Amino acid sequence: MITSAWVIHEETMLMRILLIQPDYQIAGFGFRLAAMPEPLHLEVLAGSLPDHDVRILDMRIEANLMSLLEEFQPHLVGVTALTTEVYTARDVLMAVKNYSEEIFTIVGGHHCTLMPEDFQIPQTDAIAIGEGEFVLPELVAILAAGGNLANVPNLIWQNHDGRFVRNNRMVGSERSMDNLPLPRRDLVRQYRQDYFFLFDKPDSSVAASRGCPYKCNFCSVHEFYGGRTRQMSAGRVMDEIRAVDTRHITFVDDNFLMNHRRENELADLIRGEGLDLSFSMEARSDSIVRHPELVEKWVDIGLYAVLMGLEGATEEALANVNKSNMLETNNEAIRILKANGVIIWGAFIVDPMFSADDFKKLEEYVHTMEITHTQFTVLTPLVGTQLYRERFNDLLTYDYTCYDTLHAVTPTKLPRTDFYKHFANLYKQTDLGPYYDLVRAGKLTIEDCRRGKRMLDAMSYWEYYLDKDPVLGTVRSKSEALPGALAAYQRSARAAQ
Repeated sequence: MITSAWVIHEETMLMRILLIQPDYQIAGFGFRLAAMPEPLHLEVLAGSLPDHDVRILDMRIEANLMSLLEEFQPHLVGVTALTTEVYTARDVLMAVKNYSEEIFTIVGGHHCTLMPEDFQIPQTDAIAIGEGEFVLPELVAILAAGGNLANVPNLIWQNHDGRFVRNNRMVGSERSMDNLPLPRRDLVRQYRQDYFFLFDKPDSSVAASRGCPYKCNFCSVHEFYGGRTRQMSAGRVMDEIRAVDTRHITFVDDNFLMNHRRENELADLIRGEGLDLSFSMEARSDSIVRHPELVEKWVDIGLYAVLMGLEGATEEALANVNKSNMLETNNEAIRILKANGVIIWGAFIVDPMFSADDFKKLEEYVHTMEITHTQFTVLTPLVGTQLYRERFNDLLTYDYTCYDTLHAVTPTKLPRTDFYKHFANLYKQTDLGPYYDLVRAGKLTIEDCRRGKRMLDAMSYWEYYLDKDPVLGTVRSKSEALPGALAAYQRSARAAQ
């Protein structure tokens, strides 16, 4: 056991820092079947601490927390968490403090920024608000020097009385992304073969921008970044690309093709260096339609797949989620991508108020447009979104494990078993023609098709969805709600008075 974690070497001020990606998954089910990206956010954090000894533990792959604590003896442990990972992240914090009260614990990420109350527990020493690389280096420097935590912006910290104090918040999104450190990808080298996107394994993630100017009501990105967007320059993105040691790269920007001038310049730089790489990206359909020549240019340097948030099969469906886009634009983007031989990963949203006819329309649209790679999610009021505030009183559960966008956490129009039967049926694809076309074009192998079928089969069993259904499954009761949901309930009750 550590006897005094705060006895830091006075000459080097070196701290041992362990950054943790917690796990949450249902084995053999869910979107983990289609992709598992590297913990890029933790790699960037590690890069912001060049003068300290940093390690990353990815508990999605390796669950040896206690042995690593014993071997590494960290001074500080940092944990990140999305909403579905809140409970496991809290468990990690508790396990660390149970091992040694002297280890400083901090949690960061989307959920605790938007609902920090859920981590205001005795085992949490501090909560980072917003972008962590603008918080953690200052925190570590002050801890190493024995300074005052009140001087760290964007921090909520627990004082000696056990009270959580909120420091002033600075807007990190005003800082240039070109000044970000390169991710410490070497710290996850032992996991690299497990990171993938669709059929590409191993895969590396590159985030060339942050934020999104659009305000889809189901998304918290706009809220997290305060409505601001910013991008790396083309030259800085090239630094990221050169540092990657895999042949496949996924751009994880919310809309990679938003700045066509930068993407044109970047494509020229990649071609100029003669890099033999394969790329996938996320892009809005309107960006594709505005600059179809850009798609062709990127295909020439290795673009093979695009994830598009198509969301629905009707204008009404797009309007209901405040997509700020049109069905005609989606259709034209699909045509452009198919004309260039790009695999389309189409993401669609299923409203709990869908009728059987609504499901049929969506199924027919996917079939007619020949979208071979599909992702269907249930419209979910996620923490921090406009939808969460509007639909809070309709929530059937406050159990965050149900908020994986595969379960209806609000009432459904159809009987719930019928809803899941229709939802699961969306993943049953019987038309194999488009897949054969991709094989003939060299975009997929027969083994890729077999693997894809296994993914779809796993998602098409409606019974799998029942376990985490708030009505039909076994979930935490509302009396077990964490503080964030209780605070939201109180705010909702006051607003109703």
